[in-house]
Amino acid sequence: MRGFDPKRNVKLTVSLAYYLVQSLSSFALRAVGQSRKKRLTILYYHGVSPENKLGFARQMRFLRNRAQVLPASYRGTLSSYKNPVAITFDDAFVSVLENALPEIVSCSFCCTIFVPVGQLGQHPKWAVEADSRECDELVMTSEQLKQLPAEVVMLGSHSMSHPHLSQLRSEHSRAEIEGSKRILADMTGRDVRLFAFPYGDHTPAVIELCRSAGYDLVFTISPTLVNTEGSEFVRGRVKVEPHDGNFEFFLKSNGAYEWMSYVSTIKHKLHRPRSP
Repeated sequence: MRGFDPKRNVKLTVSLAYYLVQSLSSFALRAVGQSRKKRLTILYYHGVSPENKLGFARQMRFLRNRAQVLPASYRGTLSSYKNPVAITFDDAFVSVLENALPEIVSCSFCCTIFVPVGQLGQHPKWAVEADSRECDELVMTSEQLKQLPAEVVMLGSHSMSHPHLSQLRSEHSRAEIEGSKRILADMTGRDVRLFAFPYGDHTPAVIELCRSAGYDLVFTISPTLVNTEGSEFVRGRVKVEPHDGNFEFFLKSNGAYEWMSYVSTIKHKLHRPRSP
């Protein structure tokens, strides 16, 4: 059972306030005959351990009843009365194949899995959080990836070696971005058009490398909602854990954590070195 986490509780409280303000704003607009344009909330997971299998199933049942699940690459209008949500997984862990995909299929959902192509069949060799269980995970093999049902799973690249792309020289970043796309496409016979930044780490130069490589969309870990009628190349996502409680998952899947992206932007501007 998760212990008391003050930081997490502060996020919950602020997110609830943000959700209530957004809901009241939408109600006021409807009262005067207007409406707020719907936006897509993209969720991202990492692994789904056997211990968290039931929690993940509970979250998927919630989405089945309360949300409209769409591909992370969806473009167009959002007309459903249900909350539009997309489901993604970073790192292509075997635990997702074993414990998450059966539930995805059972609910008739679709999802996107981002693959670190140079790490197939191995334990993560990239830096993970000290209290994370990702060290025990295994990345899927090429055979497992090829067997994923295309009507359920869209594959995207997560680089070759899962580096901090902003810390690499330009030619190394290009090799990670272009090489992973080419290898994953050749391996699976699929057209790879999506890329997720490892650690969410990127710069304008890295984004341009992704454009040049032929990706249609790239994904960060900033919890911004997506205007699916726009032409934005970069899409935000909100991190979800299979053990998130009902209330926390409700807020995350309804876009209530978007305020964090605004705070992050302000912090970045405040800490940006001043020009002489």
